[in-house]
Amino acid sequence: MSDHETPLREYTRPPMLRGVDPQRMNWLWQLILQATDLKAAEVREALNAMGVGATDKRLASWAVSDRAENYFPLTIAELERNLRAVIDLKKKREEAASDADAPQQPQE
Repeated sequence: MSDHETPLREYTRPPMLRGVDPQRMNWLWQLILQATDLKAAEVREALNAMGVGATDKRLASWAVSDRAENYFPLTIAELERNLRAVIDLKKKREEAASDADAPQQPQE
């Protein structure tokens, strides 16, 4: 289907099936990790690069059931910070790769 074709059905929002607590967003974090190729180690590296002392233990606590002993609630602000840190790290890596690929100018 091209961008100009009419879809078979009109877009509708899905119903809210759960109450959303902005102080407990672990379930959304888990969906993001499952839907992407994002790994906990990459998130830790990104957070550490921006000065956030994230540990493997803390990241693991966001990826378990809220009934698990090592569960720690993830807020919407933390989730946003995590994603922005990863985006920033990826951008810096891309810039470094393109700088490395750029032809070197002879120095006078």
